[in-house]
Amino acid sequence: MQTRNLFSERTELLQTGIVWAVYFFVNVIFCIKYNPFEAIKPLYLLIFYPLIVIGIYKITTYIRIQQKNYFFLFLAFAVLVFALFLWHYINHWSALAFESENLKSGKFTYEIPSHLGGYESSFPVWQLFYFPFYLFGDTAYGQWFCLLIFFIMLFCWRTRINIGGIILLLALSPGFWWEIAVRSDLLCNMLLLFVFLTAQFYYFAYWDKHKLLAAAITGFFLCTKMLVAIPLFLYFFRKFFKYTTKEKIGFASVVFVCFFIPFLPFLFGEADILNHPEYNPLFLQSRQGSAPIVAVGCILLLGAAFVWKRMKDLYFLAGAFLFALVLTTGIRIGLKNGWDSIIFEDEFDKSYFNVCIPFFLFFIHEVKKRKFDYSNYHISY
Repeated sequence: MQTRNLFSERTELLQTGIVWAVYFFVNVIFCIKYNPFEAIKPLYLLIFYPLIVIGIYKITTYIRIQQKNYFFLFLAFAVLVFALFLWHYINHWSALAFESENLKSGKFTYEIPSHLGGYESSFPVWQLFYFPFYLFGDTAYGQWFCLLIFFIMLFCWRTRINIGGIILLLALSPGFWWEIAVRSDLLCNMLLLFVFLTAQFYYFAYWDKHKLLAAAITGFFLCTKMLVAIPLFLYFFRKFFKYTTKEKIGFASVVFVCFFIPFLPFLFGEADILNHPEYNPLFLQSRQGSAPIVAVGCILLLGAAFVWKRMKDLYFLAGAFLFALVLTTGIRIGLKNGWDSIIFEDEFDKSYFNVCIPFFLFFIHEVKKRKFDYSNYHISY
């Protein structure tokens, strides 16, 4: 099989099935873990949650309401308002709030453990991004801001994407609402990355003229969370080889500088992160990984960067690699501590599964037509 034919319209049915399976797998885990009713057995959740979601999705598709602007705007407004409601009534500790408190006190270091005994693992740019929202009173406002940007950009791209379907599946996702309730910043990181990468496709001419700006934003993204490297590598690696020698040097230099400079304050002194692996954020974000698995993953990732031809296949691969990385980590912990520990204990952070959701939802909802007719368009299966 030729590489260019590995993903095509002929494989979409299989890819779509995988995407839906992962969506239900991730959310059923959250349903089982945080089920407040003992009378509802896990088997019931495994059966009835997918049936309910599919039923709602099919009905809204059949009556063609997903394609209405007011449907998206109503759900976006409801999500943002309900998020504020949850934050008002749920007082949950936030790792970034702790780090922001240190920054406010002039202690912008990784060496201070929180009251839970753990260390903050976010990279400096992500901490700085959330700091203004902490000054406004709650780091949750940063999450609200990320959602707002995501919704605004989806609405701008409504002729290219079935945005009603995307926001509907978000609203029906227990994993998404868990992220909201506990003020988790992980999914928001991926939502912003999704916006950046999608803009690379939809405004290609602009970014082609401003390669160094794209490089700077890429470097800053790499200085937020380690997982963002997977989608960024898949998109930019092959594109990088098409640049001229001067463009390659400029692009790589800017990426490195924007990634490295925010780390400078933590590379000197007695408490520098290089000499203290116990709170080195690079180590903290990779400590549950396995060297052989990472090596195999890097080889596969390198090959995948040359495989995709369509935008939706890039997003399918990004979601698949993110999901596979988190899944293999969960399997390793399950083999060591027992399978119940994956769902019911905290050593394995299930929220990491959510990072694949934005990319998978795009795969399902990309509109094939360049022009999107809201009055006549009907999703086919």
